[in-house]
Amino acid sequence: MAAREFVASLGELVAAGFSASQIKNWLRSGRLVRVAHSVYSYGRDVQTSEALRRVALLVAGPGSAIAGRSACEAWGIVRERPGLAGLVQVGSPFGQVRELKGCSPALRDTTIRVVRRDLRPEDVRTKGGIRLARPAHALVDFSADASDPEVRFAFLEACHLRLFGRPDLRYSYERLAGRRGARKLRPYLGLWVPELNRIKSVYEGWYLLVWIERGHPMPLVNERVFGREIDLFFPGKKFGLELDGGQFHSDPAQKEVDREKMLFLESRGLTMERLPYKVFAADPIGEVDRIARQLGFC
Repeated sequence: MAAREFVASLGELVAAGFSASQIKNWLRSGRLVRVAHSVYSYGRDVQTSEALRRVALLVAGPGSAIAGRSACEAWGIVRERPGLAGLVQVGSPFGQVRELKGCSPALRDTTIRVVRRDLRPEDVRTKGGIRLARPAHALVDFSADASDPEVRFAFLEACHLRLFGRPDLRYSYERLAGRRGARKLRPYLGLWVPELNRIKSVYEGWYLLVWIERGHPMPLVNERVFGREIDLFFPGKKFGLELDGGQFHSDPAQKEVDREKMLFLESRGLTMERLPYKVFAADPIGEVDRIARQLGFC
């Protein structure tokens, strides 16, 4: 049961040898908790996101997979909210769109939304024993209802985690045909370059997207120079750009590490610059073009 997150369907219990009377007695004694329609948890209510996803898959039936935002959360390309989700999206090749509420105290505020999806083998991956829509498929679904910044973040985080690469481009274009999310996701697909799989933060990816869109020459990404890693390096110009995210680079100890790194690289003949996230986010195109002019690219 632990491997199944202590969750099982009625059919699985019966197949394991449980009789109807035994199931009824265990429900009465609390050894089983009814968490959703014909789905039970052994000895406890649902406690984890993984258990909730398994509940959703059992509710949706054979051939289903966690989809949309829920799949993006499971892949780690969209931030999961604390606690159990209020909505779990599941794609199923059978039946109609339907919504079901959880039955247990832990799931009383949770809705399982089952949508019709023609899921092919290449559309589905398994993570921790849970069937998920592959990241590219999840992004397509997610884009339909997400905001532009949310879509950009999820796309770049997928690149950062190396969950989205060249093979996913054609796949995504095909899946986007006629979909509501096409307008938001398609521009990022058009800007994809292999260097996006070398980024270490969404900020680095956002800077690169704007840089690519402006048509400037591609830098090396997270390249080691004189033994130190530089976020964006332009070897022909002997110029390195460090992109400082918020909290990590505001730590006093990290600030001292950053300062020492800059001094070391400058002592080796490089020109170095730091660009805080807040400065870039206030004027992305302006900041990108400023660096490009500084380097003689425009």
